[in-house]
Amino acid sequence: MRRNNFLLSGFLIILTLAFLYRESILAIVNINEPVPIVSIVFNNNKELKIELYPHYAPNTVNNFLDLAESGFYEYTFISQVVPGYFVKMGDPIGNGFGFPGYHIKSECSFNNFDNGLNLTRGTVAMARGKEFNTEGSQFFILTENAKNLNGQYSAFGRVVDGLELLDEFGTLELNSNYQPKKQIFIKEISIELNGYVKTAPIIYTTD
Repeated sequence: MRRNNFLLSGFLIILTLAFLYRESILAIVNINEPVPIVSIVFNNNKELKIELYPHYAPNTVNNFLDLAESGFYEYTFISQVVPGYFVKMGDPIGNGFGFPGYHIKSECSFNNFDNGLNLTRGTVAMARGKEFNTEGSQFFILTENAKNLNGQYSAFGRVVDGLELLDEFGTLELNSNYQPKKQIFIKEISIELNGYVKTAPIIYTTD
């Protein structure tokens, strides 16, 4: 009898773990929602592909798509590379302070917004200033897990192809501000909406 109870308990534990694993996988991408794909080609002719997740950060995704469709991101720079941590890009100036002339809201839990996307290797999130709601065009991609940042930044996508390219960027010669000594910029960016209907982003002007 005890053996049967033990076997039953073990089966229930396995069943529960399997359910939780399934739910965690489904939480990464809501398969019922369209997932736009963005392809980024750098001036070294190497390519990066990113899935965007509007169900986690809708306004952030709409802003990113709006900037990409307008051509804003073309010839914007990689402004910071911290090896084994992240690569930051989307800067029209190249010194880490460039932005499109407006800001958007921080879609993260520390700013009272429900965004459950974990900041792990390959996650794409918006860069910001010290304060919330200061995002513009710059974004960073993690090259290592950084779950300590969960809830502090607007995570809105994940690299699905080309992540090894970002690891290569970590071997570049950098200055004291972690900026590549030889400038790297986005040469071309293209979008596949895959059925997603983009809307105009809500922005805040800096006047």
